[in-house]
Amino acid sequence: MQTALFNLGFRPFFLFGAGFSLLALALWLGPHFPARLAWHAHEMVYGFAAAIVAGFLLTAVRNWTGRATVEGGPLAVLFALWLGARLLSLGGKIALTAAILDLLFLLGLLASIARPIWQVRQWRQWGVMTCVAVLAAGQTGHLAGILTSDPAIAQLGIWSGLYAILGLILIIGRRVIPFFTERGVGYPVTLRQFDWIDRSAMPLFTAFAIATLLWPGAWPQRLLAATLAILHAIRLGGWYTPGIWRRPLLWILHLAYAWLVVGFLLSAWDVRLASHAFTVGGMGGMILGMICRVSLGHTGRSIHLPPAGITILFVALSAAAVLRGLGPLLWPQATWLWFHLAGGLWALAYGGFVWIYAPILWQPRIDGRPG
Repeated sequence: MQTALFNLGFRPFFLFGAGFSLLALALWLGPHFPARLAWHAHEMVYGFAAAIVAGFLLTAVRNWTGRATVEGGPLAVLFALWLGARLLSLGGKIALTAAILDLLFLLGLLASIARPIWQVRQWRQWGVMTCVAVLAAGQTGHLAGILTSDPAIAQLGIWSGLYAILGLILIIGRRVIPFFTERGVGYPVTLRQFDWIDRSAMPLFTAFAIATLLWPGAWPQRLLAATLAILHAIRLGGWYTPGIWRRPLLWILHLAYAWLVVGFLLSAWDVRLASHAFTVGGMGGMILGMICRVSLGHTGRSIHLPPAGITILFVALSAAAVLRGLGPLLWPQATWLWFHLAGGLWALAYGGFVWIYAPILWQPRIDGRPG
């Protein structure tokens, strides 16, 4: 059977990125796996999330610029760098070779999207490019931590990568959530936008990320977190219309954005409590919603007729976010129970995606067009 796996970036990275999240979570929660917390954090950021970022941007930049991104053999090489790093890390420790492969993968991704953006002088993508550059810089920091046997530097690299991905989610979310909502609810609606939030949101987030990395718990970090929670709650309220609840591919994006608001609120209280509101609820929800949508649209299928059962995946992911993000706060004595319940629900959500979407991502477009 003919495969289209390397026709466009979203195909291999969405499929194997989602699949890897299942393997990484199963290993982390397994009773005899020797991994430390640092392995889990690194692999969910630089293994799972970075793969999805690569798949999305290699596809989106092609649309934004009208210029080709890597495909075929060059795409397979980029994918092999990512996959090699994952295989070398399965023992529960990030090996030096794996860290180098991860860095080469991210630098290759940055070069692959920078070329078409530069060719058409599309400077509005500067924020996207910056997030990918910070992601690569974070992996450089992690590599430096390995070389110097300094876990603090390595951890700083992981957290830098997480905030780079959250920044990218905020940028892309601002572009697509109101756009998709206005065109997807099935009735005329004009959502509210706030120019003052658009101008201030990313500078404030950048300051928040730096403050959180360098001075967690200090009053400037708490103030920035609270301010961002208020700003993004106002923004999300302006995007709301009741029709989203009839469209699973819409409400999952709104709910994921709401988890970012929760993450900022928790960061104003105690930054250590916010990580899984950001990662499981915000990042996990936004990724699942976007890969389900993009995989349909870029294979010639209707985004208005998603596969049966997709709502179950979104509900499972949302429940995982509640259990992992809030469960330990409400009943800390049962923390490992929350871990395993949330892990099982994540497996249902992303395992369901792999099961439903593997044929879609593997086979050529149904309309015969390239991609």
